[in-house]
Amino acid sequence: MLALAEIRTTPPMRYKVSDPFVAEVISTIAAEFGLSEREMMTHSRDHRLWKPRMAAMYYARLLTSCSLPELGRVFGGRSHTTVLRAFRRCREMIDTDEAWAGRMDRLLVKLVEKIVTPRTER
Repeated sequence: MLALAEIRTTPPMRYKVSDPFVAEVISTIAAEFGLSEREMMTHSRDHRLWKPRMAAMYYARLLTSCSLPELGRVFGGRSHTTVLRAFRRCREMIDTDEAWAGRMDRLLVKLVEKIVTPRTER
């Protein structure tokens, strides 16, 4: 069985992170919302950008071993409290908005497939 570290190899990020799967989370969610990875890191509060960024922070926190400060640095130099707030807000939206919950479920399936499927099989 391949180790998760071998499965989770991804292109290098601007910041070194303890779990390289963060880059996979960002690229998958950016693609799902029709954005570039660069747009995900901007400080814009544009509605088109903050929801996908929040979703990426949510899954990066949920599926990786990265700390909140580390994720804040990855997402454009934000504070750890911004990442925590995004995580909590996303969880609230999943509980109250069926459309958002469905989209997040589809994203989770895509991300889990990337975890368990070796890169050679994709």
